Amino acid sequence: MFKLAAIDEVLASLGDHADFATIAKKEADLGVQHYEYDVRAGATTYFGENGYLVERLTNGLGTKVAIEEDADKVQQLGTDYVAGKLSLAEAVKGLAAAGCQTWTANLKRKVIDFAGAEGKIMAVIAF
Repeated sequence: MFKLAAIDEVLASLGDHADFATIAKKEADLGVQHYEYDVRAGATTYFGENGYLVERLTNGLGTKVAIEEDADKVQQLGTDYVAGKLSLAEAVKGLAAAGCQTWTANLKRKVIDFAGAEGKIMAVIAF
């Protein structure tokens, strides 16, 4: 089973602008199956097999989320983040301003769901 220290090591070695597919492959190699990022809290929960999970309480990027949702903006920002054009900090700031509350990356299906209020899917991006 993966440990938070191993995830931190992978993220640190790849840097801020690594493309998402590269990050996902490295995390999947550790045993991560999917993870959810909470924009407001700046927290990530990583899920492995058989319900195994590890939670990073915060990365210091907790951001107030706009009430007004802009799915087109979320689609563009999500695409840029997945392509490595935006760092996590830049993506969080922009996505929060566009009303994105969470995103869930399914490393097996190779897709990220960006969601707004009450879990409404605003954009789905393959990587």
